[in-house]
Amino acid sequence: MKKAVIDIKGMDCASDAVDIERSLLKIRGVRNVTVNYLIHKGFIYVDEDVNDEDLKSAIKRAGYDVASIRFKEKK
Repeated sequence: MKKAVIDIKGMDCASDAVDIERSLLKIRGVRNVTVNYLIHKGFIYVDEDVNDEDLKSAIKRAGYDVASIRFKEKK
């Protein structure tokens, strides 16, 4: 399992964060999602086979843009 930290553009309120969380949770292999609209970041735990394009696509489907994605291996 690995952790993705995503910088998300375009969020203005808590409902925006919920929309993004719902979209990300539809991806097979996504285990846990927390999106904070105040700091414009998402923290996602995913299986090893989930890649950045899967995450970007889900966020774009929700109507938002991705500034960057960083992966960290979970210990």
